Amino acid sequence: MLHYRLIYMLERLWIVHIVMVSEISRIARRVVDVLNFVELLHEKGISLYIQQFNLLTLENGRENPITKMLLQMLSIGAEMENNQRKIRQEEEIKLAQMNGVYKGRRKGAKTLPDSVLKKHKNIADLIDKSELSIRRIAGITGHSINTARKIKQVAQLHRNIN
Repeated sequence: MLHYRLIYMLERLWIVHIVMVSEISRIARRVVDVLNFVELLHEKGISLYIQQFNLLTLENGRENPITKMLLQMLSIGAEMENNQRKIRQEEEIKLAQMNGVYKGRRKGAKTLPDSVLKKHKNIADLIDKSELSIRRIAGITGHSINTARKIKQVAQLHRNIN
């Protein structure tokens, strides 16, 4: 499935002629999604430039068949690489569990919103009292962007409930 931000971007493009990505896996993790994204670009007359291989999908308004074939092969490779990463990760987790290093989260374990907000009070305060971006808040507090994002989400839900 295409990321909603990519779809949002595509809906608002009217003067862009080329979209540049560093590598295929930056577009999507699955072959179908990569090809659908490229098709959406082409419908709008927008070419995709893949920096890693110096490939341009549309040249003079026409689809380059060799680039299309390479794009399909490269996206298959990116999907396979992603699948292999998942397999290795699962194997490492199982190995760590066998060695007693990793136990994982208990089934059904949930943290209450109050305790999450209490634990990350500095993030919650900055979210409530400032206009700073999530990235900036994460940088200031020394937490990851995902943690700051999660705290913002919990804080918003908590406000709606109370």
